[in-house]
Amino acid sequence: MTREEILINSIWTSGKMNVHSKFFKKEVRLDLFTSDYNLKNTDKIISEKFVKAVNDFLNLPVESKSLMKILLYKHCIECCENTSYGFEVLDGETESQANLREFGITDEESAFEKSNIDHVVIDETDQVNNRFVKLVFYPEWEDEHGCELILRNGILLDHYGESGGYIRHFDYEE
Repeated sequence: MTREEILINSIWTSGKMNVHSKFFKKEVRLDLFTSDYNLKNTDKIISEKFVKAVNDFLNLPVESKSLMKILLYKHCIECCENTSYGFEVLDGETESQANLREFGITDEESAFEKSNIDHVVIDETDQVNNRFVKLVFYPEWEDEHGCELILRNGILLDHYGESGGYIRHFDYEE
């Protein structure tokens, strides 16, 4: 079997590509999960909805930044309240306050500054009505599970907290 025969006859469901994000001012990896396809039926590789989801990320409005800061700070607070990182707790301080101090998080702005985006996930295999994009961060306070911010139809909604929530939770009409 030749390389071309393998490529044409294999089922492909994921791809990766790097794009420049004007919003984040850097190159960001997109993890793309599509319905099963092979190179025999390239017209079915991605849907128009999928293309719109990619462009939802690429056209993320600058107005989203204030909510993004709030959500990342909220996630940080939740993690610092629920996780023992083993930092020394000073007199008059709670463990949560010690965690925030050690991570250098004092407000929404500092949480945003310490939360570099790692990658973006667009998954067409989820059976949902709306378009979804997951912005995946691995901030210092949660470098194991990360924090995913959710875009629905181009609008920033909320965060998952630990990775792996159900996108259907956000699939409703307003």
